[in-house]
Amino acid sequence: MIKKIVLLFLCINILFIKDVDAQFVFPDKIQREHPRLISPEIKHGELLSKIESDAAVKTSYNSLKSDISKYVNQFKKEPNWLSSRFQMYWKSHATDVYVKGEFYAYAKGKAPVPTVMFTGQRDYVTDYKTPKVEDIKPYLEDKRGLYLQHKNTNKWEWVSPEKTGRVIENINENIMKIARDAALVYFVEGDKEYAQFALHLLDVYSQGLLYRNEPIDLEKGNIQNVIGLTSFQVIKENIVDELAQTYDFLYDYIQKNHPKQNVIYTASLKKLAEIIIKNGVPDNNWNLHQTNKVIEIALVLDNNEAYKDGKGCQYYLHRVFNESEARQWSVNDVLSYGYDENNGVWNESSGYALSVAKGFTELAKVIQEALNVDVMPNMPVIKKAVEVMPQYLYPNKQIVAFGDSHYGTLETNPFLDLISNAQKFHKKEQEERFTEMLFLIKDKKQLLKPSKPKNAFRELLYNTKVTLNKDIEPANLSDYTTASFYAPNVSWLAMRNGMDKENGLMISQVGSTGNHAHSNGIAMEFYGKGYVLAPEGGRGSSYFRPDYREYYSQFPAHNTVSVNGKSQYNKMRSYYAFQVNALYPASEQKEGYYPNINFSDLYFHEPSTNSDQNRVMSIVRTGETSGYYVDIFRSKTKENNADYHDYFFHNLGQTLEFFSEENQSIRLHKSSKLNSKSGNIKAYDYLFDEQSVKRDSPFKATYNLSIDDKNIAMNMWMNGNDDRELFKVKSPHSEAFRKILPEAIEKAPLLTMVVRQYGEAWNKPFVAVYEPSTDAEPATIKTIQQFADANNNSSFVGLQIVSKNNRTDYIFSSDVHDIYTYDGIQFTGTFGLVTKEENNTTLFMGQGKGISYQGYSVEVLGKKSSDVALVIGTEPMLTCADAVLLTVPDEYKKGQVVLNIGFKEIQGARNKVNGKKVVQFKVPSTKYQHILIKIKQ
Repeated sequence: MIKKIVLLFLCINILFIKDVDAQFVFPDKIQREHPRLISPEIKHGELLSKIESDAAVKTSYNSLKSDISKYVNQFKKEPNWLSSRFQMYWKSHATDVYVKGEFYAYAKGKAPVPTVMFTGQRDYVTDYKTPKVEDIKPYLEDKRGLYLQHKNTNKWEWVSPEKTGRVIENINENIMKIARDAALVYFVEGDKEYAQFALHLLDVYSQGLLYRNEPIDLEKGNIQNVIGLTSFQVIKENIVDELAQTYDFLYDYIQKNHPKQNVIYTASLKKLAEIIIKNGVPDNNWNLHQTNKVIEIALVLDNNEAYKDGKGCQYYLHRVFNESEARQWSVNDVLSYGYDENNGVWNESSGYALSVAKGFTELAKVIQEALNVDVMPNMPVIKKAVEVMPQYLYPNKQIVAFGDSHYGTLETNPFLDLISNAQKFHKKEQEERFTEMLFLIKDKKQLLKPSKPKNAFRELLYNTKVTLNKDIEPANLSDYTTASFYAPNVSWLAMRNGMDKENGLMISQVGSTGNHAHSNGIAMEFYGKGYVLAPEGGRGSSYFRPDYREYYSQFPAHNTVSVNGKSQYNKMRSYYAFQVNALYPASEQKEGYYPNINFSDLYFHEPSTNSDQNRVMSIVRTGETSGYYVDIFRSKTKENNADYHDYFFHNLGQTLEFFSEENQSIRLHKSSKLNSKSGNIKAYDYLFDEQSVKRDSPFKATYNLSIDDKNIAMNMWMNGNDDRELFKVKSPHSEAFRKILPEAIEKAPLLTMVVRQYGEAWNKPFVAVYEPSTDAEPATIKTIQQFADANNNSSFVGLQIVSKNNRTDYIFSSDVHDIYTYDGIQFTGTFGLVTKEENNTTLFMGQGKGISYQGYSVEVLGKKSSDVALVIGTEPMLTCADAVLLTVPDEYKKGQVVLNIGFKEIQGARNKVNGKKVVQFKVPSTKYQHILIKIKQ
């Protein structure tokens, strides 16, 4: 679509004034001749020559002409044959359309000519096919509705408009595409028969549009704010493309042969533009889509003075670029509002954010190609928006899929656009940066390999090819990703540990902030062994269908915790962010941190039940090919009156089995509690094949996934508590996968575990450990056991995790910073890990005051909590975010004990602590590096 913005400034000399307002200034006279919606490099005579000399161009052009010629021949025999297939008010000539919310209601009024019929409903999903033009009844306006073919039965039947989706507008657009292509043939060959045919279609539709008024919503709801002349959404006025292009290719023909009709066509286009500007949504991706459509209309209009109302090309360009109106903000205003200037993240779910960045890079390319003007310095956040794209990626280069998004690869267009910009304006560093990024995203050899264009004639018209520098090498994914990345304007947090496709580990967590967000609390998805194993659910079949409203956008579709079965708040446009209490390493930190642990501590206020929720998650790397996830989820109502809290976990797999700690199979029984009849929200009704069992002791679960000749297991352990019930159910398939996995897996119900904690779940939190494995790389965890601290503190969580590689991890976690002790370990903080291995012992403290073991301790100096990692063994290492007091056993000879760290030498103080001799060092903030303790010579 944005190609048509070639469209945008092909005719315009725009000066960018670098002032506070950064206004676009347009010339008083538009010099560019029509057609303006193709590359300015296209010259008519050269185009004919190119078609004759280039076999691929000739083939694609002849194919286009062949498709159109049959309609032109039919036109000569029966002029109204195709135009009579338009969906119009042929009999009533209705001018006024009324809708009832998202559905067509009725039309009335009387115009002197047939008028354009309004579409049936806002939802694009329907049970009926859009018919071929040959199958459409001519001059059809019938009280029974439309005559359509059912998708399932293939039977033709009468259908009321409100059940037909967007079939009406699809039919009209398909006919106008024929008109557009016929006009293009006229432009290429000058054949007036094609021009007459195309003009007839343009004339019938434009006159029918001119007499139509803006639809009226009988419910007086938000639909009135977004509705267009022909579509329920102004951003879906897709027929603007064909109308503007047809008029553009026919411009000279109209002026010479039908000048009096010109006012009809321009008035109809301007009517569309006015409604598109008047309605819509100003502060999200709609703004860009609306801008593109108005720009396309503007570019085919003449200078302002050519019209009595003074509204020509300059007028509409000035409005969308420089003026902010109620539902259409200026380009700079929407950029300032929508983007986080610190990191380049757009305030919508991942898929939408990436598409918006793509739209603006294309816009910048249009300007540079048309005007030889570099606009990128005027929009610096767009460059940053492309640079941040890899942060959305999992190790398999699929993007995260929170909110209304789906998994998929990054599109290459934004990188190509910025490479083109760099080449044109001699920015060597920019060219290298985005070329190496492009080669990272897509295989270099494949990109450099000569390929046949899908449509050589279209490619010629729009001149989109970019020559890549083969001497530039691909970047590493780790060059453009960081271990932690936090985007507050969408309440999204990513943690990575390694970017190897097979062995990388990654968690994506999201709240509900920005546009296209879901009602999901603190939701998470994570990765293992080459796949997103614990996925998001996607948006469902359509935004306007019950499955989206009732399930996919709600808590039970996500890996989260629901309170009382009633957690539910505003979806789509949401303002419910989580609070980041702690994050390790810091967001976008490139180096200097302990590499084997990621840790986050998030708080969320669940508004519908007035509940506090806290999710502590960690990635623990145990080897080059192994590691596990820790999930500690606390939840309680502020009034402490919760009936229950439900922990949802969805994972890919063909089977799901539960076992006791002794590896005995756990038998579940048929039950019926996870439904709306039991007082839960409607989303619970989408769960099926429910089984459950009361479970107060720990259990294990295994999800088995067979995919691509590979067997992957998700091995899960969860703690036990009194008043706890375990459920096994099936959920609707994840709609976030789209032709990425084998269809049998993508479309299969998600195997889902629901753990219900009756009463509060704060001092009885959900504690889970997940380890992905394969047959070739089996699970490494042997046993997991809970432990309590010495004082049996109710807020404390302790886990002892024994691995097969002679490794034992002790995990400490609490929401209260008290002193916790177990087996010689003492810890004060949010998350602690002590690892015992054959030659090393590691002490990690996430947001804590102190941690100690076997005479070694680290204590944060000052009042605040901080992050520390200390490795004790053959090669001691240390990192601390703030100044700490490091204590080690005094096993040194007489003399001054010093600690060498980097180029610093820190003198130690010999003391006694609890009757034992120690040496203490005051260590300033330092990045992760080797330390050496010795006697100073």
